[in-house]
Amino acid sequence: MLRAIFRNAADQGLDELSIGEVARLSGLTTGAIYGRYEDSDEMAIELWQSVIRQPFKARLQRSVEFMLTRQQHPQIANKPNISAESALEAITKDLESPDEIAKLGAEFLVISRRNQTVGEVVIPDVTNWFSEFGLANANDPIANATIVIGLSASIGTALRTFVLKSNPNWMTIANGLRDAAAKATPVKIPIDSPPPNWVEPETENPVRSALIDAVAEVVAKTGFANATISRIVRRAGVTNGSLYNLYKDKEALTDDAMQIFLNLSSDVNRESNRRAATDLRIDRGLNDSFVMGLLPSRRTWLDFRLECLIASRNHLPTRRKFKQSLERSRDDLMSTMPDLPIEVINLISSGEQAVGIGFTVLEPYTSLLHECDFYSIMAKLSEQNHLLRLS
Repeated sequence: MLRAIFRNAADQGLDELSIGEVARLSGLTTGAIYGRYEDSDEMAIELWQSVIRQPFKARLQRSVEFMLTRQQHPQIANKPNISAESALEAITKDLESPDEIAKLGAEFLVISRRNQTVGEVVIPDVTNWFSEFGLANANDPIANATIVIGLSASIGTALRTFVLKSNPNWMTIANGLRDAAAKATPVKIPIDSPPPNWVEPETENPVRSALIDAVAEVVAKTGFANATISRIVRRAGVTNGSLYNLYKDKEALTDDAMQIFLNLSSDVNRESNRRAATDLRIDRGLNDSFVMGLLPSRRTWLDFRLECLIASRNHLPTRRKFKQSLERSRDDLMSTMPDLPIEVINLISSGEQAVGIGFTVLEPYTSLLHECDFYSIMAKLSEQNHLLRLS
């Protein structure tokens, strides 16, 4: 029965868990499944507790420990000795080739933000893990930022493979992040360099704009699978006919909203990188991904992006749009950092994408994100990338 639940979730997603499909996969009757589980949420909780929780915790912990290995941190000092070769093999597989448990673990973190039943189990578990991993008020801001980057990398590389099959050369990125974190010293963000400006998506058609805002809000709150046409048009204040005059179905509307958001995000990121270059900021704009991830005005759209990302497992148009967006963000980065080799640009882009995505998942699980010093680490990382150019 549990194997069937895992297969159903891995193939279709946690929101698509079905008593009928689990019965079919297990060769049991639906009555037998109902005898054990009241509903799909209870199946998801059993999957988390019995299959996903421990290996996913171990995955997150490996990433944090890797990031801290060159720092004098008690999280590392108290660990038993493990062969360097075994540890390197494990973290390389984690980051470059996430398995189904990693992907489902990351998906659990996304859906627990809006599924109260599942969240009642998952959120306390993960919050406690973060404390066990060393995330604490007593740390200096760079140490906390290092832990958060390790968590973001582990979660983000798993989520990124919903769109791409793997994360080639991500260990090179991880090594760069680890070295930057170990060598970072406190650097103040320039006062005359304001944070990136986020503008709400708009179109020339007010009905289209209302529908795009509505679908983002509804999907962010309910998930892709549970967002109904009725709820979307009610939130938009329009009729069903108005929606169908513009879109064939919910998927077409969602894809349009996703494309607009990705384009706007790309434009904002490009402008942010250009402004950082103009202002001669030593982080070259790399810190802005963290700043943008914490903007309250952007929260609904970030949640919408996460929901569409996990839905892209079975939704080819959305997956294509995500892939195009990832490619565009790489090209935008190249245009603002023309002095860096394409190989370095590819690494920076892949790292920014995965860490940025993973970072946006963390907010319900810790209150310390605003207390982290990402700028100092990103400044050191930018310096390392500059040295690569000189070499």
